[in-house]
Amino acid sequence: MKSIAFLIATLLVVAGCTSKSQSSSATTAMGASDLAVSIAFVPDPPQKGLDKLTITIKDSAGNPVAGAAVTLDTSMPTMSMAGPSPVAHDNGDGTYSANLNAQYATTWQFVVSAKSGDKTGRLQVREDVK
Repeated sequence: MKSIAFLIATLLVVAGCTSKSQSSSATTAMGASDLAVSIAFVPDPPQKGLDKLTITIKDSAGNPVAGAAVTLDTSMPTMSMAGPSPVAHDNGDGTYSANLNAQYATTWQFVVSAKSGDKTGRLQVREDVK
């Protein structure tokens, strides 16, 4: 009975994390030596035109990681097209900002990679641009 309650609680937490608001985020799972990478979009969901992306990098203890090498690649898989690779600017507080000019209303794939010292993190997420 306890395992069923735990399963239901876990599903409710996951469902709550996927609800849409003014900005949303997706987060990677991480191992003991990896970096956690998350991304938030404004507006959310992303729209055709200018979108602001905020990437957050944290270490395994949950501390913000400033000064990481962060790359952002985009593509539109349903159109078999590569997208732009916006530059992520370090805000000095573990967050990194980028702007994306989404020219097409389609499904976009975002791949964020981060490296700080010998630690790495990677996030891949798909968003429907309206």
